Amino acid sequence: MLPQSNNPTFLFSASLLLLAFTASSVSGDDNSAVIVSANDTSVTEPVCVCVDSSSNGLALDSPASFRSSSVTSEIFEVSTRHLPNRFQSISFEQPNVEVNQWVGNRWVRTDADRALPDGNSGMLTIIYVHGNFMERNNALERVRIVDGYLKSKATRPYRLVMLSWPSQRERKPLRDVLSNANSAECESLYIAWMLHRLRNEPQVSLLGFSFGARAITGGLHLDAGGQLPGFSSPISLNIDRPSDYRVGLVAPAIDRHWLETNGRHEMALTHVDSMINMYNSRDPILRRFRFLDRLSRPIAAGFAGFTGLESLADPRSTSPLSGQTRIRQYDCGSVIGTTHSERSYYGECPYFRYIIQHVLWTESSGTPTNVYSVP
Repeated sequence: MLPQSNNPTFLFSASLLLLAFTASSVSGDDNSAVIVSANDTSVTEPVCVCVDSSSNGLALDSPASFRSSSVTSEIFEVSTRHLPNRFQSISFEQPNVEVNQWVGNRWVRTDADRALPDGNSGMLTIIYVHGNFMERNNALERVRIVDGYLKSKATRPYRLVMLSWPSQRERKPLRDVLSNANSAECESLYIAWMLHRLRNEPQVSLLGFSFGARAITGGLHLDAGGQLPGFSSPISLNIDRPSDYRVGLVAPAIDRHWLETNGRHEMALTHVDSMINMYNSRDPILRRFRFLDRLSRPIAAGFAGFTGLESLADPRSTSPLSGQTRIRQYDCGSVIGTTHSERSYYGECPYFRYIIQHVLWTESSGTPTNVYSVP
């Protein structure tokens, strides 16, 4: 849980953090050009999504490399938006999620067995988790944009599954930023559940932006048998898997020390083959990340990179790194400038192509001889 404070200086600083989040969303991180024809939770019929093709906002999401592809993909939404945004445990047998699949030109209700087969389907599965201040209609459009980037580089079919969590803006936005930070960690339980269902799949990747990255590292930590204070997980240690995961984090809103020994998510790398972190040393939001916790004053891995891991490359590197390290980091600040926009990372940072190749498993493994080992 994040501590609260009535200190005027802290509240003023936290307000600056909020304003930065809001400015980023208004500037394009939370596009509102998509119209959903039905409410999130009351729909039993297919959910239809329509895109306003006249909107200039979507143009930035279409890279020049997008072209027709013979590769097929399956896109799913696993939604927890109808559930409480704060909880301590879930049932792995009955997680009560809502699942939809993009079929043709609309979203159609389906089930978890279709999105997350409990067996070896032989298909690459990529889990995507969006960031803060995302209405559901925007998230539904965002996952299709991510699919476009993936499909432009894919050489074989894949399954793309988005965890859609309750991150929309509320009436009290300052409290909302603090609350969503906690909510994102609650969603770690659902990431752990998804990984548990996919435990027999030969190749699984995870891609997360901002608070979505926090849910991913928390889920990986739980999946490895780790514990989070205040949470209960039915995960067992030492579950056999055909292979480890590949992870791509974009502007992760987590403490840069959390993956270290004794860090909050210290076991997150246990089953990770390799990971790429894209951060921005000029990010105006994550620069103020320390105000989320006035006691520990954390530095965001999305602002300064992860630190303290043996196999970690120079967190200030702005050049492509060799494929000999388990964790690679790229600073996009010199390219995208002062922004926290997810679309800027995707459309403007040249290093994003490494993440795409990474989660598609089209590059060779980045595991070195000497890797960071979790005790």
